[in-house]
Amino acid sequence: MDYKHPFVLYLNVSVCIILLFLALPSLLNSREVLKVRLAFSLIFFTVITNCTTNVLILLLENYRMVPLVFMAFFIPLLFGPAVYYYVKKLLGGAVGKGIYLTLVPGIVSFGYGIFLALADNELKQHELRHIIDGEHTFFNLTNLLTLIFIIIYCVKAWVFLKRLLLDEKDKLYLQNKLKKAWAKEFIIYIFVPVFTFSIIHALVVAHSIGVSTMDMDLIWMPVFMLIVYLLIAIRSLMMYKEFEHQFVLTRIESEKQIQDQKLAIARDLHDSLGAHLTFIASVSDGLKKNSENLDDHVRAKVSSLSDFTENSITELKNTLWILNSNEITLEDLKNKILNFTKAAGEAKEEVQFHFRFQINENRTIDSKWAVNVFRMVQELVNNAMKYAQARDVWIEMEQSGKMLNLKIWDNGIGFDMTSTRANTFGLSNLRKRVQDMDGKLQIDSAEGRGTSCLIELILQ
Repeated sequence: MDYKHPFVLYLNVSVCIILLFLALPSLLNSREVLKVRLAFSLIFFTVITNCTTNVLILLLENYRMVPLVFMAFFIPLLFGPAVYYYVKKLLGGAVGKGIYLTLVPGIVSFGYGIFLALADNELKQHELRHIIDGEHTFFNLTNLLTLIFIIIYCVKAWVFLKRLLLDEKDKLYLQNKLKKAWAKEFIIYIFVPVFTFSIIHALVVAHSIGVSTMDMDLIWMPVFMLIVYLLIAIRSLMMYKEFEHQFVLTRIESEKQIQDQKLAIARDLHDSLGAHLTFIASVSDGLKKNSENLDDHVRAKVSSLSDFTENSITELKNTLWILNSNEITLEDLKNKILNFTKAAGEAKEEVQFHFRFQINENRTIDSKWAVNVFRMVQELVNNAMKYAQARDVWIEMEQSGKMLNLKIWDNGIGFDMTSTRANTFGLSNLRKRVQDMDGKLQIDSAEGRGTSCLIELILQ
């Protein structure tokens, strides 16, 4: 087919559009590293650039735009390095600075394009005629150098993969094994067509076969590369689906191992520490019942020991609740808060607790997130009981959509927000928890009018 046939224009435009749509999914795949996405997309944009410049200049024989041919060579010359860069970054390898040397031919070609842009129209017409006739030495050598770069960097990437040893103990071992297999397959898809195309191109330049360089650049190259890139795009899509599947399986397995470890720790705590604390509680209760004959100081110590043991058992139960739960519902969290405040009220009968829980949707929440909320409630209630000398403590928890609002206030003595007490360890720890949970914290207090704390959190 004659390269001046109208079909050639439609062919090149169609190839550019198809390749653009094939490149976009990989470029927009936020789950992959940006450098990997850019390198993979550049491989597609190389052919798009070639087809675009060939149509604008060679097909239309627009001599005024001849400088653009050589300026645009900068991108195809990056094809080989992009393949190598993609393979190494896909598997977490480091790329040496020597790769920047491949920019030199592109810079030279770009500089030659600038030279032509400043030259007169007669020279541009002369250059275009030589390119179309296949007699432009610099144009042919740059084309050939592009192909040579691809072959060299495909070989370098293959050697890297051959030497790459994966750690079977790595939790991402199976995923990396899949990536390595895909990288090898990808190199074959690139190397074999390009090597074949290089031989054919060399024969065309040497006039060994009856095909012009224009036929190669405007007809055979777009068709050839379109088939190759369709295969690459389809296979990469399939492989990335497999990567995601393997990643999910790995994460599930990892979570299962963590849960098994948590359960083992919970059992050990219950059987060892729980048993010891129960024994201590039994002994301390016995001492407390028979402490009438002891002096006041010793009796107070025995009472403190008994209270401390009970508190330790309660904390152990809370810890076991956390360890035994992978996911917790809002209702579970609500009940845990109620149990805690009930125990606190029994320990200090003069304090009255008032509740309002509004849960519109009993969502499942992350156990670590729930623990942070529970610890914050503990901190605020303990502050109200120990330091604020409060008679009443109000606890409100309201869930709406993905938001959880927690408000706790009391009618205690309060404190000056500008004093050093406002920065005590307890409150600073509270602020740190809220900050780590990407929430908002508002504390309002003044001497003689109690303390109010509002916490706004996003459910996780």
